Amino acid sequence: MKLQQLEYVIAIAQEGSITAAAKKLYQAQPNISIALKELESEVGTQIFWRTPNGMVLTPEGEDFLVRAKEIVESMHSLEADYSHRSDDTISMKIESTISTYLGTALGAWVNSLDPSEKININLTELPSNKVIDDVSSGRADLGVIRIPANQLGVYSEQLKSRKLTCRTLTEFSMRILMKKDHPLAKYDDVPVEELKNYVQIVHGDDEMNMFAKTSLNPEYKEEDMTKRNIYVYDRGSKMSLMAVLDSAYMWVSPMPMKAMPPNSAVITKKCSFANMHMRDILVCKKTSENNRIIKDFSEFLVHFLDGAFDEGK
Repeated sequence: MKLQQLEYVIAIAQEGSITAAAKKLYQAQPNISIALKELESEVGTQIFWRTPNGMVLTPEGEDFLVRAKEIVESMHSLEADYSHRSDDTISMKIESTISTYLGTALGAWVNSLDPSEKININLTELPSNKVIDDVSSGRADLGVIRIPANQLGVYSEQLKSRKLTCRTLTEFSMRILMKKDHPLAKYDDVPVEELKNYVQIVHGDDEMNMFAKTSLNPEYKEEDMTKRNIYVYDRGSKMSLMAVLDSAYMWVSPMPMKAMPPNSAVITKKCSFANMHMRDILVCKKTSENNRIIKDFSEFLVHFLDGAFDEGK
């Protein structure tokens, strides 16, 4: 039995098919099919039923999945906990949902380190559920997730069950990012009906209707908003579009002044339509709380955000 086989089982159970699991893991579908058959033969148990609607766990497979997750998470956790001790390199893996300030905070933290320090840091943007999975399993050291503030209790219980701790970084309502000379920049509180006339830049992974209802206003109606949307999957392209499209705007969290480049050409504006309160939460494993590197960056991030947000004044 190999760790990779267990990871295949977990991916198949999560994705519902071998094809989807192969895509998620960047593996060839036949390799996963063969590995699964070999595993089922080795343990003498059928883990999945093959159905027209995909792969379904058998009762024995349900039990096997629980133990497989425990083993995989323990192995990733062991690797993560001891990789920091392999040499004198500052090593850390950070995952987050869309957070405009995290890259700036990380850069400021690196600037505060001794220039002779060796560093090896990964920063990746992923959906909240993936961030939670990766921090829980040890594939990431820290996570920053964005959730509706009224769901904090639900997420806290979920994180507790995964042996994770959480800490609120900031609570806010979404704002509108635009160029300083945008026609809507004259408003202190942008009327939502005015947005129909302009181009909206949307994060490519977001389904606009769901994003608006959960992050902006539960009364959102698609027909009330612009029909001119550009879906973008990376932050660099978003800012490039903002630079050349005079009529463009984006929904963002409040922008910490520390995260704004000097003489920035963009500003954020309030829009009362966005009445949902959101929270950005820092997530890590309980066993990692006292890790020197993780603890140092976590405290730096909290202090970096203390009083840092621009309220559009």
